[in-house]
Amino acid sequence: MDLGLLLAVAATVLLLVALRSIKSTTLFAPWCWLLVTIWSITLAHTLLPETVIEAEEAANATGITHSKHQHWIEAIQFAAHALVFCPFMSLLGARRPQNRMWEFIVFSLWLVLVLPALETVLLHPGQLADTQGIRAWFMLTLIGVSALNIVLSRFWISGILVGVAQFLLVNPHLPSWTQLDYSWTMEAGLSCAVASLLVAFLLPKPDRTALREEDRVWLDYRDLFGGMWALRIKERINASATLYDWDLRLTWSGFVSADGSPLPEKLPEKTEQILHQHFYNLMRKFVTPQWIDQRLG
Repeated sequence: MDLGLLLAVAATVLLLVALRSIKSTTLFAPWCWLLVTIWSITLAHTLLPETVIEAEEAANATGITHSKHQHWIEAIQFAAHALVFCPFMSLLGARRPQNRMWEFIVFSLWLVLVLPALETVLLHPGQLADTQGIRAWFMLTLIGVSALNIVLSRFWISGILVGVAQFLLVNPHLPSWTQLDYSWTMEAGLSCAVASLLVAFLLPKPDRTALREEDRVWLDYRDLFGGMWALRIKERINASATLYDWDLRLTWSGFVSADGSPLPEKLPEKTEQILHQHFYNLMRKFVTPQWIDQRLG
């Protein structure tokens, strides 16, 4: 079996196992984008018609280094590789009720990224697509931000691997000083993507049974949705704590008193009720009430 197909099958198995954990959240759309991305890249490299490849080899034998066939192949592969940013962009809009409409924005982003290749094959067939300039820097920025989003959770190793996978898969279209002259970047990129999923599965889940109920909700949410949404929730909770004069603040690792000292074992009943209500109001846009109830006891 082709290595790309083998890696795609392995990634699909891991994603299907993970589906059980996210089916009650708004992460289903990013999950779908990830599955589409992996198989699009794989099929773009393994199932291109043999006649097209043979025609390209014949063109190269006659000294024509870039035939129309080759540029069609490159355009299709670039369109597939540009999908690597769609799961992360979908995650940025994973909040009800606008999460469904957000997918049109994700699709629009993909169209903007592949527009140079589309223009070339339709208007200037036989020429190389110009993906340098702002688009190249924009893709490099997306790689850094999407990797950082995962690095800020406990899956930091997976975040690094995701960044490497994206870098390898879109490498020919990044700024020229970052480009690598290798022919195996697709296989290496998919391998890093599969490795990131595997690490996320094999990484032992920390024992949080001794933590406060509120901390369990916060840490599980942070690990599930990544740093970007966690920062937003943290900001909202702390703004409410300041506004209503609660003697608590939310830090990256859990709740503390306003002066930074550990919280008392039992919060005032009124404060606890209002805090739990805020959790529901903020997090029900991402997860189900049952997901929160399981952690709040």
